[in-house]
Amino acid sequence: MASETEMNLISPPRLIPALSAGFNTVASRIYLILLPVVLDVFLWLGPQFRIDKLFSPLLTDYANTIARFASAEIAAQINELTALWIESLKDYNLASTLQTFPIGLPSLMANRPSGLTPFGSPAVLEINSFSAAFGWWLLFLIAGFVLGCLFLNTLARSSGETPVKFEFKAFAIQIALCMVFILTLLASVILISLPASVIVSLLAMVNASLGSIALLAVLFLMIWLFIPLIFTPHSIFLGQRSLLVSALTSVRLVRNHLTGSSLFLVAAILIAQGMDVLWKIPPNHSWLTLVGILGHAFIYTSLLTASFIYFRSGLRWLMELIKQQSARMVQA
Repeated sequence: MASETEMNLISPPRLIPALSAGFNTVASRIYLILLPVVLDVFLWLGPQFRIDKLFSPLLTDYANTIARFASAEIAAQINELTALWIESLKDYNLASTLQTFPIGLPSLMANRPSGLTPFGSPAVLEINSFSAAFGWWLLFLIAGFVLGCLFLNTLARSSGETPVKFEFKAFAIQIALCMVFILTLLASVILISLPASVIVSLLAMVNASLGSIALLAVLFLMIWLFIPLIFTPHSIFLGQRSLLVSALTSVRLVRNHLTGSSLFLVAAILIAQGMDVLWKIPPNHSWLTLVGILGHAFIYTSLLTASFIYFRSGLRWLMELIKQQSARMVQA
């Protein structure tokens, strides 16, 4: 009876208190939204790095080459797809690579087509060589990743009961661990996707329904494998200097509190995506876009801060749970 009472006193992380604490933290420290706001303002009003004149001829030549050997129906489909790609490239800004995923700055403007600004047409920088395009892409990618790590480091230090000072050495270790984490995730996805795509294609050739079922099975497998790792960056930015321990901590927390963790993730996604509908209403040439940028930065920063608060609470609950389980094993 005493053991059951002790277990009941353990409080798992809760959705509403974590969200409330996250929004209150950002409201009291509004400077936390600075990096996402600066990124979006740069993508909105800054120069547009265009690569359409570089890649459009390449896509056209590819489509023409395929059309020579393909049937008329397939050639028409390829031409339509090529035209769609060329049209998309006209509005693509290479600087949007500054928004990196899964670790990076939240951005409203990165996925919006470029257009007129309140000052008129934006400055356009045409990139005319593949080496320059690759160089700019790599520069934006690294800068976005480092800024994203700095952003999460700031939220982790600000989400505790007492703010923690910035330490460059710890930050450098966090960057390295996050880089290894992302590369490991990417390699895992490729290793799973390649054989899975072959199996799905073969089953689809036999029967379309079998192919659809196999595709769903692969998607569920991906979710089952990777969703439990969602709090790995949180563990890293809260001071854990081992990627394996961080990943195992995330998996253990999610597995032991699957319902609560799933509800938190779903609620955060619904709030973020639901509010995005509102922030995307103003056109690029309206100053109301600035309101959308500020609102988007506030919502996403608050949700990320809430996730750190949720993880801290979950970590305390998990440690207490392990302690209680160890005590029962000793008594047994």
